[in-house]
Amino acid sequence: MIVSALLGVGLGAATGVPLGVVNLSVVEAATRAGRAHAIAIGVGGAIADTIHAGLAFAGIAPALEDRPDLLRGLAIASAAIVIAYAVTILRGRPHRSIKARPGRGVILGLILTLPNPAPLAAWIAVASALLPHAPVEDGLAAALGVGVGSAAWFALLAHLAARNSHSALITRWLPRVVALVFAAIAIVAIVRSFT
Repeated sequence: MIVSALLGVGLGAATGVPLGVVNLSVVEAATRAGRAHAIAIGVGGAIADTIHAGLAFAGIAPALEDRPDLLRGLAIASAAIVIAYAVTILRGRPHRSIKARPGRGVILGLILTLPNPAPLAAWIAVASALLPHAPVEDGLAAALGVGVGSAAWFALLAHLAARNSHSALITRWLPRVVALVFAAIAIVAIVRSFT
């Protein structure tokens, strides 16, 4: 069980590194609203990663394969959420209201990730490759480890982004770039859901 938990920590940290919605949200939030809000978004994303990993290690793959319409609906809903957040970023947000409510960051990180079937599918692939016949307690330990590793990565990313947030170039162009990437991610998600 300890080995499964440590494996989960490593996987949680490693899977957070590639470019994704939560990574970009953490960086953008750190530069505009500060480290605490960015970490809160990362914690929300880590909670979603924990849930995805827990479902994957519990063996839900066969149930999902029988429900392609559910996966398509989740992909479309996830894309709509990402596009709505991109619009919010482009409109700008007052710093004080964000800093005063870090709980909103956790909710944001959660809703940006949880309905997205792509990370769930990735965790299903990881679970079947690394712990295909693991006992329930090992799967649970691995899923909790994923959350810890993921949260640690996002906290580090928030810290690094907040340290470099004083550049006018970053504060002016980063929200636009993030919104553009979000739009591209959403379009790709919708196209993939129909292929």
